[in-house]
Amino acid sequence: MALAAQLSASPSAPEAAPDTAAYDSPTLTPADKAQLSETLRLQKALGDQVWPGLGRARIPIILYNSRYEFLVGVKKAPPPWDTVEGDEFAGEKYYRRSASNPQAFAVRIGGEWVASMTALDWMNHESPIKVSPDFHVVAILHEMLHAYQATQSEKRFKKALGTYAAEADYPTRDADFAAGWDREGHLLAAALKATDEGATRRLVKEFLQARAARRSQIRLSSNLLAYERELEWLEGLGKYAELRFYELAASHRDDPTFAKYRPGLPYWQPNFFLLDRQLSRQSGDLRFYLSGMAQARLLDRLHPDWKKKALRRGVYLEDLLRATLDAGAKCK
Repeated sequence: MALAAQLSASPSAPEAAPDTAAYDSPTLTPADKAQLSETLRLQKALGDQVWPGLGRARIPIILYNSRYEFLVGVKKAPPPWDTVEGDEFAGEKYYRRSASNPQAFAVRIGGEWVASMTALDWMNHESPIKVSPDFHVVAILHEMLHAYQATQSEKRFKKALGTYAAEADYPTRDADFAAGWDREGHLLAAALKATDEGATRRLVKEFLQARAARRSQIRLSSNLLAYERELEWLEGLGKYAELRFYELAASHRDDPTFAKYRPGLPYWQPNFFLLDRQLSRQSGDLRFYLSGMAQARLLDRLHPDWKKKALRRGVYLEDLLRATLDAGAKCK
């Protein structure tokens, strides 16, 4: 969700020569198929390292252009999906329907959750931000993580979606509240930069204290607290998966099939800057992409088994961090 705003913080890729036919093609283009194949390759090779069970999960994918949505990875699609005659993807038939308000997210098709994403050619035609194929692949994997969340914890997923109803009441214009968010983002960024565990733990503790102080300034309703916590779980984990897939792919520098993935998370450095300096200025749910992602990366460092509990209903990233600090204090 909110993909266009995410892309605005990412570097532009070299602009390819326009291919008007790709924008409204009635079949998957060769470029579409290449993107899908690479996505599924990374899912299989790296998915279980990103999230337990993700690499083995069967998650159908939708790619959509200006006129059509294409569905791959299902044996039979319900109406209004039609089989694309005379074409296949990975040796199997795939399906098409007219595009009607498609979205980059997880959607329910029949009885299963499906990852949905804009086709690369259409994305680059519509947006002034030109996206490279490697970034597009991990953006699809971001949505696949959402489909996995929904499959594994559907009630939790729907509850998280329901919290968007509170967005209009969120006190983003309160100056002290905004300053509190900036303080939290700065502490999260500092914790991610810390080079030893002791400093990381100290900064995480300061983050949790700063969060409690911000919330005490304005007594947030239970709905607004859920809005923060559930969207960090929902979109923070999607963002985390996106970065983690790319990071793991880039670590295979001795394998030429991973050569296009560059070390140092090059597309996400603006995201880390916004986390550190401008978290309160991120509109809508975008602050939660960044704050949730940062907490997940810190949990990787401090509590490698955190994902065993993270999809359970009522388990929040901040609580996992707090429990990790408490457990560490008891061991001393």
